[in-house]
Order: sequence, then C-alpha cells, then structure tokens
Amino acid sequence: MESAGLSPNTVVYNSMISGFRNLDNLEAALKLYKRMQADGVPCDLQTYTTLVDGFLKAGELVSATDLYTEMLAKGFVPDIVTYGVLINGLCNKGQMDNAQKKLAEMDRKGITPNVLIYNTLIAGHFRGGNLQEAFRLHNEMLDRGLVPDDTTYDMLVSGKVKGQRSTSTAG
Repeated sequence: MESAGLSPNTVVYNSMISGFRNLDNLEAALKLYKRMQADGVPCDLQTYTTLVDGFLKAGELVSATDLYTEMLAKGFVPDIVTYGVLINGLCNKGQMDNAQKKLAEMDRKGITPNVLIYNTLIAGHFRGGNLQEAFRLHNEMLDRGLVPDDTTYDMLVSGKVKGQRSTSTAG
C-alpha cells in the first residue's frame, strides 16, 4: 500500500489490528498499534476496544487494564461495546467484583446496559456459584425495562436446576 504512495488511515489500521486479534496474534496487533502511533495515525475508541478485548481473551488483565487506562487518559469515553468487552473479559476470568464495578460505572455515566451485558453477568455469577446475584441481576434487568432473550431464560432455568441439585446433594 505504501509502495503505491498510499498511507493507511485509522480504519485500515483498525481492520488489520482486529484481524490479528481474531487470529490470536496480539504481538502483531500491538506492533501495528505502535506503528500507527509512530506514523501519527490517530487511534480511536475501536482501536482501544479491539486491543483490550484481545488482551482480556488472552488472560492478560494487566495489559488490558493498562490500555484501558491509557484510553481514558487520552479522553476516550467507553461506549456500550467497550463496556461489553470489559465485562465479558472480566467475567470469563472470574473477576465478578470488577465486572460489577464496570456495570456501576456504566450507571454513573448514564449508559444503559443491554441484554447481552446482563446475560454475561448472569452467566458469570452462575459459573461462580452465586445464584442469588444471578437472579438479582435478572430482576434488575426487568426493572430497567429490558426484555430477556432465550439465552437469559436458558441460563436461569439451567442455573436453577443446578442450584437445586447442589442443594439436594448437600442435604
């Protein structure tokens, strides 16, 4: 591209960074991110969200947190996609307290969580054995006027059944 006298812009870099993230090649994604900065091409919210997502999926919470902090320091405001990435990554790593903090942060910033975010939190609490919090989140979701989807109900029924099994085997 550059040999033809064309310079990649933010969209091109983001596409390439996303591609490397999808291939689980964070080293190449990070290299492109650094090159993007060196070339003076502005990063945007998608750049950071993609990289944070990749690091969270790889279990590199410190790198994800560092990038998120850098993103905030540069004045980027997380959107619902960014929060979804953060909450999903934290839930998958069993970081339920931190995931709940992100939900509270969304509330403070006036961003209404969607069904996907609630499903992610509910699933995380079920995995962690916290049935009471999972059902509380379901009620909170209803109170906000959100309509649960099939996934929500599948999780609630499965969680209730597993909870009853563990209660009956414990007794």
